[in-house]
Amino acid sequence: MPKSLTEKLRAAVAKKSRKTFRYLKKQPPRKLALLGVGIPAALVLVLFVFLYLGVLSGAYGHMPSREELSQVENDNASSIFTEDGALLGKYYAINRLSVPAEEISPYVTKALVATEDARFFEHQGIDVKALFRVAYRSILMGDRSGGGGSTISQQLAKQLYPRQQYGSLGMVKVKLREMVIASRLEDVFSKQDLLNLYLNTVPFGEDAYGIEVAANRFFDKPAADLNLQESAVLVGLLKANTTYSPRAHPDKSLSRRNVVLALMAQNGSIPLAVKDSVKQLPLELHYSRDNERVGSAAHFRQRLRAEVDEALADLLHPDGRPYDMDRDGLSIYVSLDSRLQRMAEEAVREQLPRIQQNLAEDWKSSKSAPWEPAFLATVKKSTRYRSLAAAGHSEADILEQMRQPRAMTIYDWRTGGPVDTMLRPIDSLRHYFTLLNAGLLATEPATGVVRAWVGGVDYQAVQFDHVISRRQVGSTIKPVVYATALQNGVLPCEYTPAEQVVYADFNNYSPGNPGGHYEGAYSMRGGLAKSVNTVAVNLAVRSGLPTLARQINSMGVRQQVQAIPSIALGTVEASLEEMNTVYSTFANGGRRPAGIHFLDRIEDEHGKVLVQFERPAGGERVMDEETAKVATYLMAGVVNGGTGARLRSTYGIKGALAGKTGTTQDQSDGWFLGFTPKLVVGTWVGAEYPAVHFRTLSRGSATATALPIWGTFMRKVQDGRGLDAYRGGGFGSMDQMTLDQLDCPDYLDELPIYYDYEGDEYAVDRDITRRLREFDRDEIAEMVRRKGRRANESAREYAARVAKELERDQPKDERREERKQSWIKRLFGSNKDRD
Repeated sequence: MPKSLTEKLRAAVAKKSRKTFRYLKKQPPRKLALLGVGIPAALVLVLFVFLYLGVLSGAYGHMPSREELSQVENDNASSIFTEDGALLGKYYAINRLSVPAEEISPYVTKALVATEDARFFEHQGIDVKALFRVAYRSILMGDRSGGGGSTISQQLAKQLYPRQQYGSLGMVKVKLREMVIASRLEDVFSKQDLLNLYLNTVPFGEDAYGIEVAANRFFDKPAADLNLQESAVLVGLLKANTTYSPRAHPDKSLSRRNVVLALMAQNGSIPLAVKDSVKQLPLELHYSRDNERVGSAAHFRQRLRAEVDEALADLLHPDGRPYDMDRDGLSIYVSLDSRLQRMAEEAVREQLPRIQQNLAEDWKSSKSAPWEPAFLATVKKSTRYRSLAAAGHSEADILEQMRQPRAMTIYDWRTGGPVDTMLRPIDSLRHYFTLLNAGLLATEPATGVVRAWVGGVDYQAVQFDHVISRRQVGSTIKPVVYATALQNGVLPCEYTPAEQVVYADFNNYSPGNPGGHYEGAYSMRGGLAKSVNTVAVNLAVRSGLPTLARQINSMGVRQQVQAIPSIALGTVEASLEEMNTVYSTFANGGRRPAGIHFLDRIEDEHGKVLVQFERPAGGERVMDEETAKVATYLMAGVVNGGTGARLRSTYGIKGALAGKTGTTQDQSDGWFLGFTPKLVVGTWVGAEYPAVHFRTLSRGSATATALPIWGTFMRKVQDGRGLDAYRGGGFGSMDQMTLDQLDCPDYLDELPIYYDYEGDEYAVDRDITRRLREFDRDEIAEMVRRKGRRANESAREYAARVAKELERDQPKDERREERKQSWIKRLFGSNKDRD
């Protein structure tokens, strides 16, 4: 049978092999050694030279010169510091903050050398012994526990000039490149400088680069203050950031820490007894995270970024390029107080879940919420909907796909943080559509200096800043209405009827009062304290609507205000930032501060001041001082017995206090603007879309939404330690004549003392007002109770009769003496007290 081709080939190979073996057997040993070792060695040498020349030429990545290496600088995060010295946050591309060697604990460098490169002080960047150890243990014996052969210098080279893929023999190429760079680094830097550069460069996991950031992240302290066990934990992280994370894997981190301690004892960095003692200690963390989305004042930091960019726009870095706050290690100093900021954020987090629950309760019994059409319009604007529509899907198909549950992470208002869940995309959109948010701004009245800024409950969930967003301000504008009336000659004790009026000149506009109550008449204090809509519009029309509109703009609202009656009820749109300025004008005696101020100065990484901003002082006078004082007195009535009374009764706020609630139509927005002599604080609560609103006033009024956040914050300020600068003081005093003009009942059931005078239905009978002011409010109220209004008796006639009856009962001289004694008692106490 003929042989197959395969068999023929096998026979030929065997024959050739026997021939070669007989030839080699006849050769001398030297020649065999040359053939077996010399030629492979020569080939390896040629390959090495080829690869080495490739490295030097930059074929396997940029090869830095020694001069370039000598100028190596890490990108550093820019830090934001509050007035009380706390780190508020950072801006960065890489979260790194370089520090000099003297600001790094010596335990860190000892742990690093013992763990990563025991012969660091003996070699010149390449540890030949370590390379042979890797070759023998890792490659021949398969033992990976012996570690790698890279020195600290090589690891630094890898961090400074990251690896790339270069095809065959790729690892050999990158290792050789790192050896060359490491050797050059050793030529340029001292050993201590290399350690410092390394520790300021390497990642410690969770987007933390450099030992300073890691020390603050895991132990809330600077690198200089790290103790032995903390240093060992952080150096242990370098082996595997995720595996040995003390936050995510504390058991593994503890085990790795003890390995580091053992290595330190082995090379003599610490005594054996110290190692044994420290190994018994538990792992203790003080974890804190900061970045642009997580941490304190996240919304404020975004506003600040824009201000810093603008401030640096005309400046150049010493190397000729524009400044980059993400890389240049700037120090940015702001006016915020970290203690007030923390309290403000706590107040929002504590109150908003209850308010959100109230919204759900308000609509629980309703088959559908009134905002459903607005929600469906929002769905069609969503990224998911538009992408599916662009792909040709029909509306029905898109909505069906959006009803399929998917794994996602959403913000949970109950816990105040993210939660992983299975949810339909359309329900996720509804969740955020109906999510309530809040804003809080605290400033100093005289200067507008910002002390706390909360733009929202969670920046990761909603980036929109509710300190600068514009919404209708509701009744918070009424103090401006009353102040304008005062400036235009209306007296504080001139009573305004609560009756509903049709304003024919303004398209028959006829504002109403909540609950439909239109009885009686109010003094200015009473009308503002009870936030009576019809009284506010009456005063606005009597004062002149163009005058009122100009006054609102002059006090800080930037948008042009229309001269229509509804502005008296807060149809004006403004932001918390603007409204804080308006109320600062009252608190500052009629002087409007020049907006708000929060950026003090910017320094470069060496501490040189690049830009400095002086804090504003004084302000522009836009209101008479006495008018501002009277308006403040009226607003004090709001918190002492009006819509803001819960600040006293529920929250226990003490001292001088004034403010005003504001609830917009359908309870879409809740506001509270208030001030003490030291702080002006504004709060707002609402959803992103005004279509989302409460059903009832009991749950949706500002008294139930914005005021509780305000009260919680101010109670914390009142009770906090070391915050005396924000407490105490009093409002400006008023002269006796002004006090006399304010001494009248807030409300009279049957005494609207207005009459039609020369065609002006809102004019006041000043003679009757003067006569009634001779009596205490209790006397007037008692007389009104005794002497009811007669049938067909006009308001003016009734007021005159009440005054006449009072005068008949008490002679003028007696009244004068009693009022004199009454004021003496009020101002100086009783005779017994004076003794």
